[in-house]
Amino acid sequence: MVTLTGSGKCIESSDMQSTPYQTIVDYHQRTKHHLHRYARSAGYMDWANQPVPFRFYEGCRSIRLPLDADDHGIPYGDLYVPPCEAPQPLTLASLAFFLEFSMGLAAWKAAGASRWSLRINPSSGNLHPTECYLIMPPMPDLAGGVFHYSPFLHALELRSQPPGLDWSLIESHYGGPGFWLALSTIFWRESWKYGERAYRYCNLDGGHALAALAMSARMNNWRLACLHGAGDDQISALLGFDRTPWYPQEAEVPEMLCWVAVGSGTGHGHCDLPDRFVKPFRTFSYAGRPNRLSRQTTPWSIIDEAARATHKPPTKTWEVHADESSAAFPPPPGPAAAAVIRQRRSAVNYDPQRFIDTDCFFALLDRTLPHRGAAPFTVGLIPLHIQLLVFVHRVRGTAPGLYLLTRGVGQAPALRQACNPAFEWRPVHESLPLYRLKSGDMTREAMQLSCHQEIAGHSALALAMIAPFAPVLSRKPYLYRHLHWECGLIGQVLYLEAQAHGLGATGIGCFFDDGVHELLGLRDDRFQVLYHFTIGHPIPDTRLATLPAYYHLKENQR
Repeated sequence: MVTLTGSGKCIESSDMQSTPYQTIVDYHQRTKHHLHRYARSAGYMDWANQPVPFRFYEGCRSIRLPLDADDHGIPYGDLYVPPCEAPQPLTLASLAFFLEFSMGLAAWKAAGASRWSLRINPSSGNLHPTECYLIMPPMPDLAGGVFHYSPFLHALELRSQPPGLDWSLIESHYGGPGFWLALSTIFWRESWKYGERAYRYCNLDGGHALAALAMSARMNNWRLACLHGAGDDQISALLGFDRTPWYPQEAEVPEMLCWVAVGSGTGHGHCDLPDRFVKPFRTFSYAGRPNRLSRQTTPWSIIDEAARATHKPPTKTWEVHADESSAAFPPPPGPAAAAVIRQRRSAVNYDPQRFIDTDCFFALLDRTLPHRGAAPFTVGLIPLHIQLLVFVHRVRGTAPGLYLLTRGVGQAPALRQACNPAFEWRPVHESLPLYRLKSGDMTREAMQLSCHQEIAGHSALALAMIAPFAPVLSRKPYLYRHLHWECGLIGQVLYLEAQAHGLGATGIGCFFDDGVHELLGLRDDRFQVLYHFTIGHPIPDTRLATLPAYYHLKENQR
Protein backbone atom coordinates (compact mmCIF):
# COMPACT_ATOMS: atom_id res chain seq x y z
CA MET A 1 0.00 0.00 0.00
CA VAL A 2 1.17 3.54 -0.75
CA THR A 3 0.52 6.24 1.82
CA LEU A 4 1.04 10.00 1.60
CA THR A 5 3.29 11.53 4.20
CA GLY A 6 3.13 15.09 5.48
CA SER A 7 5.51 16.14 2.71
CA GLY A 8 3.29 14.68 0.00
CA LYS A 9 5.78 11.85 -0.65
CA CYS A 10 4.67 8.23 -0.52
CA ILE A 11 5.82 5.34 1.65
CA GLU A 12 5.16 1.63 1.48
CA SER A 13 3.13 0.18 4.33
CA SER A 14 1.91 -3.38 4.74
CA ASP A 15 0.41 -3.17 8.22
CA MET A 16 -2.14 -0.43 7.58
CA GLN A 17 -5.72 -1.47 6.91
CA SER A 18 -6.85 -0.60 3.40
CA THR A 19 -9.93 1.59 3.59
CA PRO A 20 -11.89 3.16 0.73
CA TYR A 21 -10.31 6.49 1.59
CA GLN A 22 -6.79 5.04 1.59
CA THR A 23 -7.49 3.26 -1.69
CA ILE A 24 -8.53 6.44 -3.46
CA VAL A 25 -5.55 8.32 -1.99
CA ASP A 26 -3.31 5.55 -3.31
CA TYR A 27 -4.98 5.75 -6.71
CA HIS A 28 -4.60 9.52 -6.93
CA GLN A 29 -0.97 9.41 -5.86
CA ARG A 30 -0.05 6.59 -8.22
CA THR A 31 -1.72 8.22 -11.24
CA LYS A 32 0.13 11.51 -10.96
CA HIS A 33 2.30 12.64 -13.83
CA HIS A 34 5.84 13.65 -12.85
CA LEU A 35 8.63 15.42 -14.71
CA HIS A 36 10.63 12.19 -14.70
CA ARG A 37 7.75 9.81 -15.45
CA TYR A 38 4.12 9.76 -16.53
CA ALA A 39 1.25 7.71 -15.14
CA ARG A 40 1.05 4.22 -16.62
CA SER A 41 -0.74 3.74 -19.94
CA ALA A 42 -0.44 1.31 -22.82
CA GLY A 43 2.49 3.33 -24.13
CA TYR A 44 1.23 3.27 -27.70
CA MET A 45 -2.00 3.80 -29.64
CA ASP A 46 -3.60 0.43 -30.31
CA TRP A 47 -5.63 1.64 -33.28
CA ALA A 48 -6.90 -1.84 -34.13
CA ASN A 49 -8.79 -1.90 -30.82
CA GLN A 50 -9.85 1.73 -30.56
CA PRO A 51 -13.28 1.64 -28.90
CA VAL A 52 -16.34 2.37 -31.01
CA PRO A 53 -17.37 5.92 -29.98
CA PHE A 54 -21.10 5.12 -29.86
CA ARG A 55 -23.10 2.74 -27.71
CA PHE A 56 -25.99 0.89 -29.34
CA TYR A 57 -28.32 -1.71 -27.87
CA GLU A 58 -28.86 -4.42 -30.45
CA GLY A 59 -32.40 -5.77 -30.52
CA CYS A 60 -34.03 -2.68 -28.98
CA ARG A 61 -36.83 -0.69 -30.49
CA SER A 62 -35.36 2.62 -31.69
CA ILE A 63 -37.47 5.79 -31.67
CA ARG A 64 -36.06 8.53 -33.89
CA LEU A 65 -36.27 12.05 -32.48
CA PRO A 66 -37.03 15.15 -34.57
CA LEU A 67 -34.05 17.23 -35.67
CA ASP A 68 -33.54 20.95 -36.38
CA ALA A 69 -35.79 22.02 -33.54
CA ASP A 70 -36.64 25.68 -33.01
CA ASP A 71 -33.93 27.06 -30.74
CA HIS A 72 -36.44 29.41 -29.04
CA GLY A 73 -34.24 32.44 -29.86
CA ILE A 74 -32.81 32.54 -26.34
CA PRO A 75 -29.88 34.97 -25.93
CA TYR A 76 -26.74 33.43 -24.50
CA GLY A 77 -26.90 35.66 -21.42
CA ASP A 78 -30.29 34.23 -20.45
CA LEU A 79 -28.67 30.91 -19.64
CA TYR A 80 -27.38 32.46 -16.43
CA VAL A 81 -30.58 33.98 -15.05
CA PRO A 82 -33.56 32.17 -13.51
CA PRO A 83 -36.30 31.35 -16.03
CA CYS A 84 -39.22 33.75 -15.95
CA GLU A 85 -41.26 32.30 -18.81
CA ALA A 86 -43.46 29.22 -18.81
CA PRO A 87 -41.60 25.94 -19.35
CA GLN A 88 -41.86 24.15 -22.64
CA PRO A 89 -44.41 21.32 -22.43
CA LEU A 90 -42.92 17.83 -22.20
CA THR A 91 -43.30 16.42 -25.70
CA LEU A 92 -41.17 14.34 -28.01
CA ALA A 93 -40.07 17.58 -29.72
CA SER A 94 -39.02 19.36 -26.51
CA LEU A 95 -37.26 16.22 -25.29
CA ALA A 96 -35.42 15.97 -28.63
CA PHE A 97 -34.33 19.61 -28.31
CA PHE A 98 -33.10 19.02 -24.75
CA LEU A 99 -30.97 16.04 -25.79
CA GLU A 100 -29.71 17.55 -29.05
CA PHE A 101 -28.29 20.59 -27.22
CA SER A 102 -26.68 18.61 -24.42
CA MET A 103 -25.65 15.08 -25.38
CA GLY A 104 -26.02 15.27 -29.17
CA LEU A 105 -23.55 15.83 -31.98
CA ALA A 106 -22.21 19.31 -32.73
CA ALA A 107 -20.49 18.64 -36.07
CA TRP A 108 -18.28 16.27 -38.02
CA LYS A 109 -14.68 16.98 -38.98
CA ALA A 110 -13.06 15.57 -42.07
CA ALA A 111 -9.46 15.27 -43.25
CA GLY A 112 -9.18 13.41 -46.52
CA ALA A 113 -11.07 10.13 -46.17
CA SER A 114 -11.15 10.31 -42.35
CA ARG A 115 -14.22 11.64 -40.55
CA TRP A 116 -14.95 11.95 -36.85
CA SER A 117 -17.75 13.47 -34.85
CA LEU A 118 -17.69 16.25 -32.28
CA ARG A 119 -20.29 16.48 -29.55
CA ILE A 120 -22.01 19.26 -27.65
CA ASN A 121 -20.40 18.02 -24.42
CA PRO A 122 -16.59 17.79 -24.62
CA SER A 123 -14.54 14.78 -23.61
CA SER A 124 -10.90 13.97 -22.95
CA GLY A 125 -9.40 12.93 -26.27
CA ASN A 126 -12.88 13.10 -27.83
CA LEU A 127 -13.40 9.56 -26.49
CA HIS A 128 -16.76 10.12 -24.74
CA PRO A 129 -17.13 7.54 -21.98
CA THR A 130 -20.39 9.15 -20.76
CA GLU A 131 -23.74 7.60 -21.71
CA CYS A 132 -27.21 9.06 -21.06
CA TYR A 133 -30.41 7.31 -19.99
CA LEU A 134 -33.95 8.57 -19.44
CA ILE A 135 -36.74 7.12 -17.33
CA MET A 136 -39.86 8.73 -18.71
CA PRO A 137 -43.50 8.93 -17.63
CA PRO A 138 -46.21 8.22 -20.22
CA MET A 139 -46.54 11.11 -22.68
CA PRO A 140 -49.08 11.78 -25.44
CA ASP A 141 -46.49 11.02 -28.14
CA LEU A 142 -44.18 8.65 -26.24
CA ALA A 143 -45.00 5.68 -24.05
CA GLY A 144 -43.18 5.71 -20.73
CA GLY A 145 -40.12 3.57 -20.17
CA VAL A 146 -36.37 3.30 -19.64
CA PHE A 147 -34.48 4.62 -22.67
CA HIS A 148 -30.87 4.91 -23.76
CA TYR A 149 -30.09 8.00 -25.81
CA SER A 150 -28.15 7.32 -29.00
CA PRO A 151 -26.39 10.54 -30.09
CA PHE A 152 -25.35 9.03 -33.44
CA LEU A 153 -28.95 8.24 -34.40
CA HIS A 154 -30.50 11.02 -32.30
CA ALA A 155 -32.86 8.34 -31.09
CA LEU A 156 -34.19 6.71 -27.96
CA GLU A 157 -33.53 3.00 -27.54
CA LEU A 158 -36.28 1.40 -25.47
CA ARG A 159 -34.74 -0.91 -22.89
CA SER A 160 -37.76 -1.47 -20.66
CA GLN A 161 -41.40 -0.48 -20.33
CA PRO A 162 -42.13 -0.78 -16.63
CA PRO A 163 -45.79 -1.69 -16.05
CA GLY A 164 -47.92 -0.03 -13.44
CA LEU A 165 -45.59 2.67 -12.12
CA ASP A 166 -47.45 5.33 -10.13
CA TRP A 167 -45.81 8.45 -11.55
CA SER A 168 -48.04 10.70 -9.46
CA LEU A 169 -46.22 9.52 -6.32
CA ILE A 170 -42.83 10.01 -7.94
CA GLU A 171 -43.67 13.50 -9.19
CA SER A 172 -45.16 14.48 -5.84
CA HIS A 173 -41.90 13.46 -4.14
CA TYR A 174 -39.87 15.65 -6.47
CA GLY A 175 -42.16 18.66 -6.34
CA GLY A 176 -43.91 18.44 -9.71
CA PRO A 177 -43.88 16.79 -13.14
CA GLY A 178 -40.60 15.64 -14.61
CA PHE A 179 -38.44 12.61 -15.35
CA TRP A 180 -35.29 10.86 -14.23
CA LEU A 181 -32.05 11.24 -16.18
CA ALA A 182 -28.99 9.12 -15.45
CA LEU A 183 -25.40 9.31 -16.62
CA SER A 184 -23.10 6.32 -16.73
CA THR A 185 -19.50 5.86 -17.79
CA ILE A 186 -17.44 3.30 -19.70
CA PHE A 187 -13.93 3.25 -18.27
CA TRP A 188 -12.49 1.36 -21.25
CA ARG A 189 -13.23 4.20 -23.65
CA GLU A 190 -10.72 6.38 -21.76
CA SER A 191 -8.28 3.76 -20.46
CA TRP A 192 -7.66 2.56 -24.05
CA LYS A 193 -5.64 5.76 -24.51
CA TYR A 194 -4.91 7.14 -21.06
CA GLY A 195 -4.39 3.99 -19.00
CA GLU A 196 -4.68 4.20 -15.24
CA ARG A 197 -5.30 7.98 -15.16
CA ALA A 198 -8.53 7.45 -17.14
CA TYR A 199 -10.74 7.24 -14.05
CA ARG A 200 -10.02 10.92 -13.39
CA TYR A 201 -10.97 11.87 -16.94
CA CYS A 202 -14.20 9.89 -16.88
CA ASN A 203 -15.35 11.89 -13.87
CA LEU A 204 -14.30 15.22 -15.42
CA ASP A 205 -16.30 14.29 -18.51
CA GLY A 206 -19.29 13.52 -16.31
CA GLY A 207 -19.15 17.05 -14.92
CA HIS A 208 -19.01 18.54 -18.42
CA ALA A 209 -22.03 16.46 -19.46
CA LEU A 210 -23.96 17.49 -16.34
CA ALA A 211 -23.33 21.17 -17.11
CA ALA A 212 -24.39 20.71 -20.73
CA LEU A 213 -27.62 19.09 -19.57
CA ALA A 214 -28.32 21.89 -17.08
CA MET A 215 -27.80 24.53 -19.78
CA SER A 216 -30.02 22.72 -22.24
CA ALA A 217 -32.72 22.29 -19.62
CA ARG A 218 -32.58 26.03 -18.99
CA MET A 219 -33.27 26.66 -22.69
CA ASN A 220 -36.55 24.78 -22.24
CA ASN A 221 -37.17 26.63 -18.95
CA TRP A 222 -36.81 23.28 -17.21
CA ARG A 223 -34.72 22.72 -14.06
CA LEU A 224 -32.25 19.93 -13.54
CA ALA A 225 -31.19 18.79 -10.07
CA CYS A 226 -28.63 16.13 -9.15
CA LEU A 227 -30.17 13.56 -6.79
CA HIS A 228 -27.07 13.38 -4.62
CA GLY A 229 -28.75 11.08 -2.11
CA ALA A 230 -29.14 8.24 -4.63
CA GLY A 231 -26.85 5.21 -4.36
CA ASP A 232 -24.99 3.59 -7.22
CA ASP A 233 -26.73 0.23 -6.77
CA GLN A 234 -30.08 1.98 -6.88
CA ILE A 235 -29.20 3.67 -10.18
CA SER A 236 -27.97 0.34 -11.59
CA ALA A 237 -31.31 -1.22 -10.69
CA LEU A 238 -33.25 1.55 -12.42
CA LEU A 239 -31.20 1.10 -15.60
CA GLY A 240 -31.06 -2.69 -15.51
CA PHE A 241 -27.27 -2.72 -15.49
CA ASP A 242 -27.28 -5.71 -13.14
CA ARG A 243 -29.18 -7.66 -15.85
CA THR A 244 -27.24 -6.46 -18.90
CA PRO A 245 -24.86 -8.87 -20.71
CA TRP A 246 -21.77 -6.67 -20.91
CA TYR A 247 -18.68 -7.64 -22.84
CA PRO A 248 -15.51 -7.94 -20.70
CA GLN A 249 -14.08 -4.56 -19.64
CA GLU A 250 -16.89 -2.73 -21.48
CA ALA A 251 -19.50 -2.51 -18.74
CA GLU A 252 -21.10 0.79 -17.85
CA VAL A 253 -21.13 1.95 -14.25
CA PRO A 254 -23.55 4.56 -12.88
CA GLU A 255 -22.27 8.08 -12.35
CA MET A 256 -25.23 10.13 -11.23
CA LEU A 257 -29.01 10.44 -11.28
CA CYS A 258 -30.87 13.70 -11.91
CA TRP A 259 -34.45 14.88 -11.80
CA VAL A 260 -35.52 17.13 -14.66
CA ALA A 261 -38.45 19.29 -13.51
CA VAL A 262 -40.64 20.34 -16.44
CA GLY A 263 -43.56 22.04 -14.69
CA SER A 264 -44.28 25.56 -13.47
CA GLY A 265 -43.43 26.62 -9.95
CA THR A 266 -40.28 26.04 -7.95
CA GLY A 267 -39.98 22.35 -8.75
CA HIS A 268 -37.96 21.98 -5.57
CA GLY A 269 -38.40 18.57 -4.03
CA HIS A 270 -36.24 15.93 -2.42
CA CYS A 271 -32.80 15.01 -3.74
CA ASP A 272 -32.89 11.38 -2.69
CA LEU A 273 -34.12 8.17 -4.31
CA PRO A 274 -36.51 6.28 -1.99
CA ASP A 275 -36.04 2.55 -2.30
CA ARG A 276 -39.80 2.12 -2.70
CA PHE A 277 -39.38 3.72 -6.12
CA VAL A 278 -36.48 1.43 -6.99
CA LYS A 279 -37.94 -1.87 -5.80
CA PRO A 280 -40.28 -2.47 -8.79
CA PHE A 281 -37.41 -1.95 -11.25
CA ARG A 282 -35.50 -4.89 -9.78
CA THR A 283 -38.09 -7.23 -11.29
CA PHE A 284 -38.41 -5.67 -14.77
CA SER A 285 -36.85 -7.15 -17.88
CA TYR A 286 -34.50 -5.12 -20.07
CA ALA A 287 -34.14 -5.56 -23.80
CA GLY A 288 -31.09 -5.28 -26.01
CA ARG A 289 -27.49 -6.38 -25.98
CA PRO A 290 -24.82 -3.65 -25.86
CA ASN A 291 -22.65 -3.51 -28.97
CA ARG A 292 -19.06 -4.61 -28.68
CA LEU A 293 -16.67 -1.66 -28.52
CA SER A 294 -13.31 -3.39 -29.17
CA ARG A 295 -12.15 -6.80 -30.33
CA GLN A 296 -9.69 -6.90 -27.45
CA THR A 297 -9.60 -4.92 -24.23
CA THR A 298 -6.91 -4.28 -21.63
CA PRO A 299 -7.87 -4.52 -17.95
CA TRP A 300 -6.72 -1.80 -15.58
CA SER A 301 -7.30 -3.19 -12.10
CA ILE A 302 -6.35 0.08 -10.41
CA ILE A 303 -9.37 1.76 -12.05
CA ASP A 304 -11.68 -0.98 -10.79
CA GLU A 305 -10.21 -0.54 -7.30
CA ALA A 306 -10.76 3.23 -7.44
CA ALA A 307 -14.35 2.73 -8.61
CA ARG A 308 -15.05 0.34 -5.74
CA ALA A 309 -13.49 2.75 -3.25
CA THR A 310 -15.74 5.59 -4.45
CA HIS A 311 -18.88 3.45 -4.72
CA LYS A 312 -21.70 5.52 -3.29
CA PRO A 313 -24.40 4.05 -1.03
CA PRO A 314 -27.75 5.76 -0.56
CA THR A 315 -27.13 8.71 1.76
CA LYS A 316 -28.94 11.50 3.46
CA THR A 317 -29.21 14.57 1.28
CA TRP A 318 -27.39 17.76 2.10
CA GLU A 319 -28.48 21.33 1.65
CA VAL A 320 -26.56 23.44 -0.80
CA HIS A 321 -27.06 27.13 -0.09
CA ALA A 322 -27.39 29.17 -3.25
CA ASP A 323 -25.46 32.41 -3.63
CA GLU A 324 -27.92 35.30 -3.84
CA SER A 325 -25.53 37.70 -5.56
CA SER A 326 -25.89 38.72 -9.18
CA ALA A 327 -23.19 38.62 -11.83
CA ALA A 328 -20.99 41.69 -11.69
CA PHE A 329 -20.12 41.57 -15.40
CA PRO A 330 -22.76 41.31 -18.13
CA PRO A 331 -22.55 38.63 -20.79
CA PRO A 332 -21.42 39.63 -24.26
CA PRO A 333 -24.33 41.10 -26.25
CA GLY A 334 -25.62 39.45 -29.37
CA PRO A 335 -24.87 35.74 -29.49
CA ALA A 336 -27.73 33.28 -29.29
CA ALA A 337 -27.46 30.49 -26.75
CA ALA A 338 -28.02 27.79 -29.37
CA ALA A 339 -25.23 29.12 -31.60
CA VAL A 340 -22.73 29.33 -28.75
CA ILE A 341 -23.55 25.80 -27.59
CA ARG A 342 -23.35 24.34 -31.11
CA GLN A 343 -20.09 26.09 -31.99
CA ARG A 344 -18.15 25.18 -28.84
CA ARG A 345 -14.87 23.51 -29.77
CA SER A 346 -11.65 22.51 -28.05
CA ALA A 347 -8.83 24.73 -29.26
CA VAL A 348 -5.61 22.98 -30.24
CA ASN A 349 -3.41 26.04 -30.80
CA TYR A 350 -3.44 29.72 -29.77
CA ASP A 351 -2.02 32.91 -31.25
CA PRO A 352 0.59 34.08 -28.70
CA GLN A 353 0.57 37.62 -30.14
CA ARG A 354 -3.05 38.42 -29.25
CA PHE A 355 -4.46 39.75 -25.97
CA ILE A 356 -7.91 39.83 -24.39
CA ASP A 357 -9.47 42.81 -22.61
CA THR A 358 -9.61 43.07 -18.84
CA ASP A 359 -13.41 43.24 -18.76
CA CYS A 360 -13.55 40.03 -20.76
CA PHE A 361 -11.10 38.41 -18.33
CA PHE A 362 -13.18 39.44 -15.33
CA ALA A 363 -16.40 38.27 -17.01
CA LEU A 364 -14.90 34.85 -17.69
CA LEU A 365 -13.98 34.39 -14.05
CA ASP A 366 -17.24 35.87 -12.75
CA ARG A 367 -19.20 33.31 -14.75
CA THR A 368 -17.64 30.48 -12.71
CA LEU A 369 -19.22 31.81 -9.51
CA PRO A 370 -22.64 30.49 -8.37
CA HIS A 371 -24.81 33.56 -8.82
CA ARG A 372 -28.50 33.57 -8.03
CA GLY A 373 -30.37 31.02 -10.13
CA ALA A 374 -27.51 30.67 -12.62
CA ALA A 375 -27.05 27.31 -14.31
CA PRO A 376 -25.18 25.04 -14.04
CA PHE A 377 -24.30 25.57 -10.38
CA THR A 378 -27.98 25.22 -9.48
CA VAL A 379 -27.74 21.44 -9.98
CA GLY A 380 -26.95 21.03 -6.27
CA LEU A 381 -23.86 18.82 -6.15
CA ILE A 382 -22.02 19.82 -3.00
CA PRO A 383 -21.06 23.18 -1.49
CA LEU A 384 -18.37 24.83 -3.61
CA HIS A 385 -14.93 23.40 -3.10
CA ILE A 386 -12.85 24.21 -6.20
CA GLN A 387 -10.53 27.24 -6.20
CA LEU A 388 -9.03 28.59 -9.43
CA LEU A 389 -5.32 29.24 -9.77
CA VAL A 390 -4.95 31.60 -12.75
CA PHE A 391 -1.85 32.14 -14.87
CA VAL A 392 -2.38 35.52 -16.52
CA HIS A 393 -0.34 35.89 -19.71
CA ARG A 394 -1.97 38.34 -22.11
CA VAL A 395 -4.73 40.45 -20.54
CA ARG A 396 -4.74 44.18 -21.25
CA GLY A 397 -4.75 46.15 -18.03
CA THR A 398 -3.91 43.18 -15.81
CA ALA A 399 -0.28 42.49 -15.00
CA PRO A 400 1.06 39.07 -15.97
CA GLY A 401 1.43 36.82 -12.99
CA LEU A 402 -0.14 34.23 -10.74
CA TYR A 403 -3.64 34.86 -9.35
CA LEU A 404 -6.24 33.00 -7.32
CA LEU A 405 -10.02 33.19 -7.61
CA THR A 406 -11.62 32.01 -4.38
CA ARG A 407 -14.92 30.23 -5.01
CA GLY A 408 -16.80 29.61 -1.80
CA VAL A 409 -15.59 31.02 1.48
CA GLY A 410 -15.36 27.67 3.26
CA GLN A 411 -12.13 26.43 1.67
CA ALA A 412 -10.40 29.70 0.74
CA PRO A 413 -8.92 30.54 4.18
CA ALA A 414 -7.51 27.04 4.58
CA LEU A 415 -5.91 27.20 1.14
CA ARG A 416 -4.40 30.59 1.89
CA GLN A 417 -2.94 29.24 5.12
CA ALA A 418 -1.45 26.26 3.30
CA CYS A 419 0.15 28.32 0.51
CA ASN A 420 3.54 29.98 0.28
CA PRO A 421 3.57 32.76 2.92
CA ALA A 422 5.48 35.01 0.52
CA PHE A 423 2.46 35.43 -1.77
CA GLU A 424 1.00 38.95 -1.99
CA TRP A 425 -2.74 38.16 -1.78
CA ARG A 426 -3.43 41.56 -3.27
CA PRO A 427 -7.14 42.13 -4.15
CA VAL A 428 -7.63 42.88 -7.84
CA HIS A 429 -11.27 43.96 -8.19
CA GLU A 430 -13.91 45.00 -5.68
CA SER A 431 -16.56 42.81 -7.32
CA LEU A 432 -14.47 39.66 -7.67
CA PRO A 433 -12.76 37.47 -5.03
CA LEU A 434 -9.61 37.57 -7.16
CA TYR A 435 -6.16 37.97 -5.61
CA ARG A 436 -2.74 38.45 -7.14
CA LEU A 437 -0.23 36.07 -5.62
CA LYS A 438 2.88 37.14 -7.55
CA SER A 439 3.74 39.24 -10.58
CA GLY A 440 5.85 38.21 -13.54
CA ASP A 441 5.89 36.20 -16.73
CA MET A 442 4.43 32.76 -15.96
CA THR A 443 4.24 31.37 -19.51
CA ARG A 444 7.19 29.02 -19.06
CA GLU A 445 5.82 27.66 -15.78
CA ALA A 446 2.34 27.22 -17.24
CA MET A 447 3.67 25.22 -20.19
CA GLN A 448 5.99 23.11 -18.08
CA LEU A 449 3.29 22.24 -15.53
CA SER A 450 0.83 21.30 -18.31
CA CYS A 451 3.12 18.53 -19.57
CA HIS A 452 5.14 20.99 -21.69
CA GLN A 453 2.13 21.85 -23.88
CA GLU A 454 2.48 25.17 -25.72
CA ILE A 455 -1.25 25.97 -25.50
CA ALA A 456 -0.81 26.63 -21.77
CA GLY A 457 1.72 29.38 -22.49
CA HIS A 458 0.42 30.72 -25.81
CA SER A 459 -3.04 31.29 -24.35
CA ALA A 460 -4.26 34.52 -22.82
CA LEU A 461 -4.69 32.75 -19.50
CA ALA A 462 -4.39 29.26 -18.08
CA LEU A 463 -6.05 27.85 -14.98
CA ALA A 464 -5.46 25.06 -12.50
CA MET A 465 -8.42 23.83 -10.44
CA ILE A 466 -7.48 23.16 -6.82
CA ALA A 467 -9.64 20.94 -4.60
CA PRO A 468 -9.62 20.18 -0.88
CA PHE A 469 -8.63 16.55 -0.62
CA ALA A 470 -7.99 14.81 2.69
CA PRO A 471 -10.48 16.87 4.77
CA VAL A 472 -13.31 16.06 2.35
CA LEU A 473 -12.53 12.53 1.22
CA SER A 474 -11.52 11.09 4.58
CA ARG A 475 -15.19 11.25 5.59
CA LYS A 476 -16.81 10.48 2.23
CA PRO A 477 -14.46 8.92 -0.34
CA TYR A 478 -17.17 8.96 -3.03
CA LEU A 479 -16.89 12.75 -3.10
CA TYR A 480 -13.74 12.20 -5.15
CA ARG A 481 -16.15 11.91 -8.06
CA HIS A 482 -18.11 15.01 -7.04
CA LEU A 483 -14.95 17.13 -6.87
CA HIS A 484 -14.11 16.17 -10.44
CA TRP A 485 -17.70 16.85 -11.50
CA GLU A 486 -17.44 20.36 -10.08
CA CYS A 487 -14.28 20.88 -12.14
CA GLY A 488 -16.19 19.71 -15.20
CA LEU A 489 -19.03 22.16 -14.46
CA ILE A 490 -16.51 25.00 -14.30
CA GLY A 491 -14.82 23.84 -17.48
CA GLN A 492 -18.07 23.74 -19.44
CA VAL A 493 -18.97 27.27 -18.33
CA LEU A 494 -15.53 28.49 -19.41
CA TYR A 495 -15.91 26.77 -22.78
CA LEU A 496 -19.21 28.54 -23.47
CA GLU A 497 -18.14 31.90 -22.09
CA ALA A 498 -14.97 31.84 -24.19
CA GLN A 499 -16.98 30.96 -27.28
CA ALA A 500 -19.46 33.77 -26.61
CA HIS A 501 -16.56 36.26 -26.40
CA GLY A 502 -15.10 35.07 -29.71
CA LEU A 503 -12.31 33.12 -28.01
CA GLY A 504 -11.31 29.48 -27.78
CA ALA A 505 -10.79 27.18 -24.82
CA THR A 506 -9.59 23.70 -24.03
CA GLY A 507 -9.40 21.46 -21.00
CA ILE A 508 -6.08 19.83 -20.14
CA GLY A 509 -5.93 16.58 -18.21
CA CYS A 510 -2.17 16.15 -18.55
CA PHE A 511 -0.30 18.12 -15.90
CA PHE A 512 2.41 17.57 -13.31
CA ASP A 513 0.36 17.38 -10.14
CA ASP A 514 3.07 17.88 -7.56
CA GLY A 515 4.74 20.57 -9.64
CA VAL A 516 1.60 22.68 -9.22
CA HIS A 517 1.60 21.97 -5.49
CA GLU A 518 5.25 23.01 -5.26
CA LEU A 519 4.48 26.26 -7.09
CA LEU A 520 1.81 27.05 -4.50
CA GLY A 521 3.88 25.87 -1.56
CA LEU A 522 1.48 23.05 -0.65
CA ARG A 523 3.28 20.44 1.43
CA ASP A 524 0.65 17.83 2.29
CA ASP A 525 -2.51 16.27 0.95
CA ARG A 526 -5.01 18.84 2.21
CA PHE A 527 -5.29 20.18 -1.36
CA GLN A 528 -4.72 18.61 -4.76
CA VAL A 529 -4.94 19.88 -8.35
CA LEU A 530 -7.58 18.09 -10.46
CA TYR A 531 -7.84 19.86 -13.83
CA HIS A 532 -6.13 22.44 -16.07
CA PHE A 533 -7.77 24.77 -18.56
CA THR A 534 -6.70 27.38 -21.10
CA ILE A 535 -8.40 30.28 -22.91
CA GLY A 536 -7.09 32.39 -25.77
CA HIS A 537 -7.37 33.30 -29.44
CA PRO A 538 -7.51 29.99 -31.35
CA ILE A 539 -5.69 29.38 -34.61
CA PRO A 540 -8.04 27.41 -36.87
CA ASP A 541 -6.78 24.31 -38.62
CA THR A 542 -7.59 25.08 -42.27
CA ARG A 543 -6.76 21.51 -43.30
CA LEU A 544 -10.00 20.26 -41.74
CA ALA A 545 -13.44 20.43 -43.31
CA THR A 546 -16.58 20.76 -41.18
CA LEU A 547 -19.79 18.86 -41.88
CA PRO A 548 -23.21 19.34 -40.23
CA ALA A 549 -23.91 17.36 -37.08
CA TYR A 550 -26.50 15.02 -38.57
CA TYR A 551 -25.62 15.06 -42.25
CA HIS A 552 -25.30 11.26 -42.10
CA LEU A 553 -28.96 10.86 -41.15
CA LYS A 554 -30.21 13.33 -43.74
CA GLU A 555 -28.16 11.72 -46.51
CA ASN A 556 -29.69 8.34 -45.66
CA GLN A 557 -33.18 9.85 -45.88
CA ARG A 558 -32.69 11.00 -49.48
